[in-house]
Amino acid sequence: MLNTILTWLFWIVVSCVLLICAYGYKSYGYWKRRGVPYEKPFFIFGNLGFVMRKSVWDYCYEFKDRHPRDYTGIFLGFKPALMVQTPELARRILTKDYEYFQDRFLYSGFSDPLGSLNLFTVKNPIWKNMRHELSPMFTALRLKSITELMNQNAVQLVDKIKRDYIDKKEDVNLKELFSMYTSDTVAYSVFGIRVSVLNDQPSPLWFITSNMVKWTFWRGLEFTLIFLMPAVATFLRLKFFSEAASDYIKKMFYNIANERKQMGQSNDKDLVNHLLKLKENLRLPADSSSQLADDLMLAQAAVFILGSIETSSTVLSYCLHELAYHPDEQQLLYEEVKAAKSKLGKEVLQYDDLMELKYLTACMNETMRKHTPVAYLDRICNQDYKLNDDLTIEKGVPVFVNVLALHYDERNFPEPTKWRPERFLYQPESDNLQYTFLPFGEGPRFCIGKRYGMMQIRAALAQLIVKYKLEPALPYPLGNDPYAVILAPADGGKIKFVPR
Repeated sequence: MLNTILTWLFWIVVSCVLLICAYGYKSYGYWKRRGVPYEKPFFIFGNLGFVMRKSVWDYCYEFKDRHPRDYTGIFLGFKPALMVQTPELARRILTKDYEYFQDRFLYSGFSDPLGSLNLFTVKNPIWKNMRHELSPMFTALRLKSITELMNQNAVQLVDKIKRDYIDKKEDVNLKELFSMYTSDTVAYSVFGIRVSVLNDQPSPLWFITSNMVKWTFWRGLEFTLIFLMPAVATFLRLKFFSEAASDYIKKMFYNIANERKQMGQSNDKDLVNHLLKLKENLRLPADSSSQLADDLMLAQAAVFILGSIETSSTVLSYCLHELAYHPDEQQLLYEEVKAAKSKLGKEVLQYDDLMELKYLTACMNETMRKHTPVAYLDRICNQDYKLNDDLTIEKGVPVFVNVLALHYDERNFPEPTKWRPERFLYQPESDNLQYTFLPFGEGPRFCIGKRYGMMQIRAALAQLIVKYKLEPALPYPLGNDPYAVILAPADGGKIKFVPR
C-alpha cells in the first residue's frame, strides 16, 4: 500500500514538473515568436534573478547598456513584459495613447485595501474619480500655507544636526534624518498633528514612517513582488504597507475624525478633513460595499505618507552627497541663498522666495536626473496596441518605460554620469524636456504630490546650505541599497556637516 502511494506521489510530482517546464518553454518563446529582441530568461525567475542581490535601480541602469535599443522583451517570472527606452515611446505610452495604458501594473490584491486602493495603485474608473477629488489638496495656495511649517521643520533640522552630529559627534544617517524631517511635515499635512521627532518628541507618525523607510530583506522582497509579480503578491496576500503601519494609520485616522466630530472642529489644511468631505460626495460603482469608501480614504492617507517621505528623503540624501563632492557648485548654491536672504532681509525664505532660487531648483533637478528615485514607469496594456508595423502589444502585457535610459542618454544629457546642475539652470520647472526628463512620470498619472515634494526639498536645502559646509564622508559614487525598489542609499548615506 505504502509503495503504491509513493509511486503515485512520484508520478504526480514528475507530471507537475513536466507541466511547469512545458509552460515555461512556451512562455519564454513569447518574444522570439514575435521577432522582438529579448533578454534571455532563467527558468521560473525570468529576468528577476537579480532580486535581493542588487536594487531595481541598478538593474534598470545596467539594462540600458546591455540592450541599447528602442525596446526589448523581458520576463517577470513567466510573464512577458516590454521595456521601452526612447522619449517618443515614453510620450506615446504615458500621454498620447494613454487610453491603451490607463493603469499601473503593480498591485497587491483586494485583501490589501490600503495597498490596492491608493492613488498610486488603484485602477480605473475609481482612479479617475479619486484623482479629480484629491487635486484641490495640491494647489499653490495650499502649498503656500504649508511651506511655513516646512520652514519651521527645516530650522529644527539644522538644530538637530548641530545637537546630535556635531556636538555629540554621532554618525549621521542621511536617509533617516531626512525621513524625520519629512515625517514632521506629513504629520500636520495629513492629520493636523504638530509634533517634532526632530526635537526628540514622541511622534505617532514616526512610528509608522520609521518602518516604511527601512528596506529589510523581507520588506524589499514583499515590495518587489507587488511591483514586478503582482499575481504572486495577490496570491500570497502581501501588503503594500506593513500590518502594524496599516493598523496604526486606521487607528489615528478614526480617532482624529471622531474627536473632530464630537467637538465640532475641522482643519481645512489637512488631508483628513479633505477626505472626510470627499467621502460624502464620492461617486462609487453601484455594486460597491459601504466599506469601500472608508478603505479609499485610508488608502489615500497611507500613500501620501509614504510618497511624501520616501522620495523627498532620498533626493535630499543624494543631493547633499553630490554637493559635498562638488565644492564649486556648493559655493554657487550658498551664494544664491545667502544673497536672497540678504536682499529680502529674511532669515527664512517663504514660498515665493524659494521659487525664485533657480540654482537651487537646478541642483534638485540634476539630482533627480542622476539619482532618479523611481527607475522605471509601469503601465499595463488594456487593449491590443499597434506599436509599429512589426509589433502589436497584446492586452495584458506590462510595458515599462526605463527612465534611466532617458536620463543617461548622452544625446539628451552629455556626460550623463557627471552631476552638473547647470543643465537645468534655464529650464522651466515643469518642462519634461521632450520626454527626456521624467522623475515624476508624465501624462494623466504623473505624481500628484510633485510640487509638495519639491517644496519640502527646497525648504531643507535653503536652511542647510547657509548653516553648514558639506564635506565627503563616504566614497564616491554612493552605493544603492540592494533591497530597495525605490532608490535608497546603502546604509542611509553619510556626509560631514561643518558649521560656517
